Amino acid sequence: MKSRSGLTMLEVIFAMVVILVGMVAIGLLIPLAGREAEDSYQITQGLAAGDSALALFNTTNIAQPSLESPWCLVDDIGGNEHSVSTMQAAYDAAARTFPIPQNRLRAAIAQNEVAGLGFCIDPLFWGFQSRPGNQVPLPFFRTRFPFHFDNTNPVLMVADQQNIPRAARLLRGSLTDPNASTPGSWLRQPAAVRLATMYGGDIVQPSTTKNKALGPIRSVYVAGDGSIVASPASAQQSSWLVTITPSENNPIISVDQIQGQFQQNVSFNQPVSIARLYDVALVVFSKRDVREIGATVVARNGDLQSQRPAEILNVPSSERVVKVTAIDNEALRSGTFNITVEGYSGMDASIKPGDWLMMSRFAMRDLLPRPSDASMVTKISRQVHRWYRVVGASGNDAFPRTLRIAGKPWDWTEGEIDDFIEKNQTLPSVPPLPTAYETHAVILKDVVQVFERQMELR
Repeated sequence: MKSRSGLTMLEVIFAMVVILVGMVAIGLLIPLAGREAEDSYQITQGLAAGDSALALFNTTNIAQPSLESPWCLVDDIGGNEHSVSTMQAAYDAAARTFPIPQNRLRAAIAQNEVAGLGFCIDPLFWGFQSRPGNQVPLPFFRTRFPFHFDNTNPVLMVADQQNIPRAARLLRGSLTDPNASTPGSWLRQPAAVRLATMYGGDIVQPSTTKNKALGPIRSVYVAGDGSIVASPASAQQSSWLVTITPSENNPIISVDQIQGQFQQNVSFNQPVSIARLYDVALVVFSKRDVREIGATVVARNGDLQSQRPAEILNVPSSERVVKVTAIDNEALRSGTFNITVEGYSGMDASIKPGDWLMMSRFAMRDLLPRPSDASMVTKISRQVHRWYRVVGASGNDAFPRTLRIAGKPWDWTEGEIDDFIEKNQTLPSVPPLPTAYETHAVILKDVVQVFERQMELR
């Protein structure tokens, strides 16, 4: 009798298992493919936004304030607005937040520190530190970039001016309208609207009666009483900001320069000379959630003495401030080196290659003229901010983390080197280490690219 060909039950079951496994694998790939497609779309949109931003940056010079496109700076003290159309006006406004100098020496120290400040121009910055309902409690300060108080421990999230070393911060502002005095009036500036909408910012059509705004990020208008009315910001939109820092070889303002002009009033903190060359970085995001800055809540203040961290709700992940605890010696000469960072225990510790960070410290310079006794020299501080791309990250997503970063060497500034040479001191063989120079970094999410330029601003 002839046997019939066919499949056994075991073979059928095995084939069904193989097909089922394949279908499950395909099913798992679908959401992954969707996420990858969404990420690719965000990157493409971000690159397009970056190209547009860079083109407009080069044609209209958004980094430099002017009568047509001035900046709005907000005081750290009192919540006052300043519309500035020149770099000198920007420094004059910043100087007024310093205490009245008691003598020529204090005035020279203040003027040098003011002249060493940098700025962050951010079209998504719109809040007032003192406006009801828009206050962010310690240790956060919205008029700074990154948005911590100057004397804040980023590991404990404790702000303490008496016991915590200062850290370099940029003053944050946006564009303004010099012809309007209403608080929040800079939202009306056509240049601000044009710049913001090109990069996924607000589309603002101010009205004192009703909201005519259309906004992929946020709908905003200025009410009749001057208050800012805004709908919640939406996430996942392309955006940008610009950091402007003085050239690191900016000359020192000597005591002799102000010898015959000193008066004991706050205006004498205004520097008699400012930098002309600036390092300008245009930071382009593929997506950005600015709600996180305003949503931060400090449920319980921390205590520095007992090393008890503050209890922070909604710790922002769009601007994560970390303490740099180690820098390897490669940083003195090489543009690629390792750093170790430590952050708040509740902070998102995920850092991956392709992320960007800005590292900051103070450069300590000698106030001129130097006394004959070098041990009695007066020191002044100038801010240093440099951008780096993360090219490697070791360890799990938990602090501390060691990062491999690429950018400029983390070396001594030209002015610091000049001070060493003029005092016949041996040049350092290691970079400025965080054990001696408090160094913080801000890690930004979803940055597509950082375009750096050196420009002359006036």
